[in-house]
Amino acid sequence: MMGSIKYSLSRIDPVAARRVAARFREELRPHRGRIFLAMAGLTGASLMTLLQPWPLKFVFDRVLIGSRVSGPAGFPPAEWSPVTTLWVSALAFLVIAVLRGALTYVFSIQSKIVEHQMTATLRQRVFAHVQRLPQSYHDYRETGDLLTRITGDINLLSELLVTTSIGLVSHTLLVVGMLAVLLWLDPLLAVIGLVIIPIFALAAFRFSGRIRSSARKQREAYGEIVSAVQESLAGIAQVKSFAQEKRREKLVGRSVGRDAKANVRTARLTENYARTVDMISAAGTCAVLIVGSYRAMAGLITPGDVLVVMSYLRSMYRPLRDFAKLTAHAAKAVVRADKIIELLDIAPETQDMESALSAREIRGDIAFENVRFQYSGGKQALRDVTFRIPAGRTTMIVGATGAGKSTIAKLILRLYEPVGGRILLDGHDIRDYRIDSLRKRISPLTQESFLFRSSIAENIAFGARNATAEEIQEVAARVGADDFIQTLPHGYDTLVGEGGATLSGGQRQRVSFARALLRNSPLMIFDEPATGLDVHAEAAAKELLARTREGRTLIVITHRLHFLELADWVVYVRDGEVLEQGDPQELAGRRGAFWEFVRHGDVVRRDGPAVEGRGA
Repeated sequence: MMGSIKYSLSRIDPVAARRVAARFREELRPHRGRIFLAMAGLTGASLMTLLQPWPLKFVFDRVLIGSRVSGPAGFPPAEWSPVTTLWVSALAFLVIAVLRGALTYVFSIQSKIVEHQMTATLRQRVFAHVQRLPQSYHDYRETGDLLTRITGDINLLSELLVTTSIGLVSHTLLVVGMLAVLLWLDPLLAVIGLVIIPIFALAAFRFSGRIRSSARKQREAYGEIVSAVQESLAGIAQVKSFAQEKRREKLVGRSVGRDAKANVRTARLTENYARTVDMISAAGTCAVLIVGSYRAMAGLITPGDVLVVMSYLRSMYRPLRDFAKLTAHAAKAVVRADKIIELLDIAPETQDMESALSAREIRGDIAFENVRFQYSGGKQALRDVTFRIPAGRTTMIVGATGAGKSTIAKLILRLYEPVGGRILLDGHDIRDYRIDSLRKRISPLTQESFLFRSSIAENIAFGARNATAEEIQEVAARVGADDFIQTLPHGYDTLVGEGGATLSGGQRQRVSFARALLRNSPLMIFDEPATGLDVHAEAAAKELLARTREGRTLIVITHRLHFLELADWVVYVRDGEVLEQGDPQELAGRRGAFWEFVRHGDVVRRDGPAVEGRGA
C-alpha cells in the first residue's frame, strides 16, 4: 500500500516539490491557525469515514440475520433487541454522516480561505518583484508569459500549497487507518485485498513521467497563447492597417492547437491511469467478495464483517484513484510553481547602498565619464562617452536615429546601468543616490507617450499624486490640452483606453507633456517632445519650454532645429560616441561634425535657420 502511494507521489518531481515547499514556507506561516483547522476537519472527516460502515454491520448482523454476537468493545450489547439495535444504528449512521459533512465543510472553507488569501499575497509579491526587475529583463520578456505566471500559475501554486497538499496527507492517513482496521478485522481478507497494491504501484510508475512531461508542454503552450493574443491586441491597429488578421489568427491558432493537444494528452493519460485503477480496484473487490462470502458461510466471520471489509476496500481504493488526480494536478502545479520561483530568483535592479544619498536637493549638473553601455544581445550603444550637462541650463542632445541619444536619457534615469565608466550628478556618482529618490526628482517625457487606462486627470497627475484639480487643469491649458479635454464626454474624468488608444497621437503627447510639467522637477528630460504635434502645437511647445526651463536643468533629445534655438548647450552624438559638445553658436562656427550634421539636413527644420553657419 505504501509503495503505491510512494509511486503515485513519484509523479511529482521531488526536487522541484522540495524547492517549492522551502521557498513558500514563510507565506504559509501567517495561516497556521486556519491550516490546522483544515487539517483537523479533514482528519475528523476521515475518521468518520472509518466509522461509517459499522452501523450497517450491526444492522446486517443483529437485525437482518439475528446474530447475537457483539461488535468491538461489546457494542451493541447482547441484551439489545433487534429494534433497539436498528434505531441506535440508524441514529449513529445519521450522526456520523452529519459530522462527516460538517467536518468536510470546515476543511473546504478553511482551505479555500487560506488558498485565496495566499493567491492574493503571492500575486502582490510577484507583481512587486516584476516591477523591480531590470529594464533589460522587460525588453526581451514576453508580456503574455508574465501575465500567465501572475494569474494562472499563482492560482495553481496556492492550490498546491494548501488544498492539494492537505488532500494528499489526508488520503495517506485514511489509507493507513483503513489498512490497520482491515488487518485487525480479518488479516486474510486484508492480505487478499492488498495483493493488488503492487499493480497500483506499477501503473503509477508507468504513467508518472509522461504526465509530468505533458503538464510541462501544456504550460509552455498556454504561455504561447497568452503572449500571442496579448501582442495581437496591443498592436490591433497595425494588424488591421496591414490587413494581417488572418495571419495573426493562424499564429494564435497554432498556439491554441498545441495547447489543446497538450491538454488532451494530459487528460488522456490521467483518465487512462484512473480507469486502470478502477479495473484493478474491481478485481480486488471481487476477490475479497468471493473469499469473504466463503468464510462467512463457514462461520469464521459474520456477513457484517464482509460488509465492513468491502466498504473499507472501496473507500481505500477511492483514495488511490484520487491519488491519480491529485498527483497529476500536483505535478502540473509543481511545474507552474517552478516558473514562479524562476521569476523570483531573477535579481531586481541594483539595490541601494545603506549609505545612499537623497536626491531631494539636486541641481542637475551631470557628467558622463568614459561611459560604455551595451544592450543585452546587441551591439555597443555607447562607447567611452564623455560629456557634461551644465546645471540650470537647457541642453539639446542631437544625432541621427540610433545614435544613442535615448540611451543617455535611460542611463540618467537608471533604467540601465553602464557597463563601464561612471555618471556624476552634482559631483556624486549617480549610483550613490537612492533610485526612488533620484527618479522622483526627474520629470521624463518619453517618445511612446504611454497613458494608463484611467481618467485623463489621473494620467496627468501620475507623477504628482497630490495635485489639485485646478493645478491639473492649469498645466493642461499651458500645453494646449485643455481645449480638447473639455470637448470630451466627461472632461478630465474621461477614461482613456489602454495605452491611451481613444486619443490621437498628438493628444496623447500633450497629456504626457502636461504630466511631465506638473511634476515640476529640477531636472527634466524630454525625448522628442514634438512627436505627434502639428506646426502650431510644436511652436506652442517651444514657447512653453522657453518658459519652463527657467531655474531648472532641461535636457531635450530632438531632431528639430526649431528647438535648437532654445539650447544653451548641445551634445552631438553619432554611432554611440559624443563627437562635439558646447555652445551651439560656437559649434556652428567651428564647422566641425555638428555643423556638418546640421548642414546636410539630418536635423528636421520647421522654419528659418536655427544655427549660424548652416550652408548649402
